[in-house]
Amino acid sequence: MELKDTIPIIFNGGAYGTYLEWVFTTLTTKIPIVPPFTQNGNSHRYVGQHLLDMSGWINYVSSKNLSRFVRLHPKTTKEESLSKNLDLIMSSVDKAIYLYPDQDSVLLNVNNQYSKIRTDWWQTRLRDAQFTDDLYSNWPVKSGTPVDQIPTWILREILSFNLMPSWYDQIEWYHPSKWQHPKCLVVDIHAILYQFESTLTCIQNFCNLQFTKQIRELIPYHNQMLQLQKYLDQDRLCRQLVHSTIVGNQFNCTELSLVSQSWIQWELRNQGFEIECHGLDIFPTNSIQLKKLIYPI
Repeated sequence: MELKDTIPIIFNGGAYGTYLEWVFTTLTTKIPIVPPFTQNGNSHRYVGQHLLDMSGWINYVSSKNLSRFVRLHPKTTKEESLSKNLDLIMSSVDKAIYLYPDQDSVLLNVNNQYSKIRTDWWQTRLRDAQFTDDLYSNWPVKSGTPVDQIPTWILREILSFNLMPSWYDQIEWYHPSKWQHPKCLVVDIHAILYQFESTLTCIQNFCNLQFTKQIRELIPYHNQMLQLQKYLDQDRLCRQLVHSTIVGNQFNCTELSLVSQSWIQWELRNQGFEIECHGLDIFPTNSIQLKKLIYPI
């Protein structure tokens, strides 16, 4: 095959790029269907062709070991331009798939990125000098303190200041409104999860793929994958909790992840409220309780 025949799956971490590569490799080859899922819901039992980042893509372009499908993250440093990197990818191929979060899958994506990609997200983050300087300068934490000895309220609060701005910067939200390419199909997370068959058919037609299996053969595996997703409802729950807290309506939700809690604190701040969070290691999941803790800023 030629380089132009490669179909890159372009995605940010936690946006189901590995799963999509497994789906299309399975559908276009005669290999048996082997579920790729781990217990935390990612698809990392499938190895595939992960190029990691743009450096991996550049190396791939100059190599002779070509694949029908590859996957990569198009922006991994603050200095990179997502549009320029995508233009570079598209200059070498005939078709590409660009996975991107939609408004209803923001917290799903961020929670996935936080919990599924690395064994310990915090250990990686604490290697960032700017992050650690912020932590040690603004909170009562001594340099070198192990993460498991840092109070939960501090971890939540520092996330509430930098997690979402960092994530939005990484994916240049909402990038598909600023960048389009006739040979690149943008597919949102919601479509992959909840419109599985029609979305795969759309990709098949766009990329002119020949399937060796019927899409319906993967439905039981897709349902298995959905059952493993812990954060499917976090976007709805968190938006409702914030709204109910501000207007004073009663709303109870299930236990929220630390990422989701930090989003709530961040979003309340965006809407003009701060939380009395010093020592608040157990976060309220009831809007009336949470309202007692907020104050205007």
